[in-house]
Amino acid sequence: MTNSSCQAYPLKFRPIPQERIWGGHQLKAWFGLEHIEAPIGEYWILSGHPNATSTIINGPMSGKTLSDVVAKCPAEYLGRSPQPRFPLLIKYLEAADDLSVQVHPDDEYALKNEGDYGKTEAWYILGCRSNGQVVYGHHFPDKSSYQLAVAHGTVEDCLGYEGIQPGQVVFVPSRTLHALLAGTQVIEIQQTSDVTYRVYDWNRVDTDGKGRELHVEQAGNVLDYTQDGGQCESTLVSEVVWDKDGVLCERLVVCPYFTLERWVLQSGQHEVHRAKAGSPDILIGVSGMGYVIWGEGEVDLGRAETVLIPTTLDAYILTVPKSLEVLRVTY
Repeated sequence: MTNSSCQAYPLKFRPIPQERIWGGHQLKAWFGLEHIEAPIGEYWILSGHPNATSTIINGPMSGKTLSDVVAKCPAEYLGRSPQPRFPLLIKYLEAADDLSVQVHPDDEYALKNEGDYGKTEAWYILGCRSNGQVVYGHHFPDKSSYQLAVAHGTVEDCLGYEGIQPGQVVFVPSRTLHALLAGTQVIEIQQTSDVTYRVYDWNRVDTDGKGRELHVEQAGNVLDYTQDGGQCESTLVSEVVWDKDGVLCERLVVCPYFTLERWVLQSGQHEVHRAKAGSPDILIGVSGMGYVIWGEGEVDLGRAETVLIPTTLDAYILTVPKSLEVLRVTY
């Protein structure tokens, strides 16, 4: 039931920069954060996680957090969520150096052992080196072989790799061993969770000669020993849903936690119907510029910006001066 006291409208959010040892400096200008000297690895652009919660920057609810509005207006901004909080976390990632080789647990393990949810995620590749690749999957037949590789320092010999290029999507279900490698920038769509188990960190040490903490036992418990690097290709689709009147819509990922679409819109006014009953639309600007227009107002949507469309808005207009590429995410 709609909360009559909630005047829902499309929301924009302030990015939350996260310093990381493997982060870089190239994306800072996208977010107006050039003044930060430390390397930034992640920009959380839509988050209801208690570790870092997004703040609204437009309209009457400016200054409130996503958690505030979800609590006040659950029907409008949460809908039929699989979590009691906002269920998805959207990030931009810049890997100037290799990320640790890691794995995320599924919901069952994470809820039992971490008090958090598991993490299935997808990467939309923004940029990479000409021969770009990511770590994806492994060659450990079982837990004991994994433990032996850790003990003997041969984990690197057992990693799987997958080539990548800009515009590609890599789907990473929970329990999949993975890592972004140096020179890669992505948009990451994931379950709301902050649980990561590091398996291997390329023998990096800090100025005191200490390496980062590894989570060998937990990782061994959750790794999928049946995977071959392509176990979930059925969830990766490249289906053209619409291609006319200056609008191209491609469905890229369908999984139990989210659906990901890519929209490319040419100059003009385009009516968009919200994707799913019970889920708000999440619009993520990839390139170009446009405006989200509804009955009571408008908000701009450009590169590295996110707009959350409430469930009560069944349709909205995307006005595009020249061109606009967006990702639309629903759950």
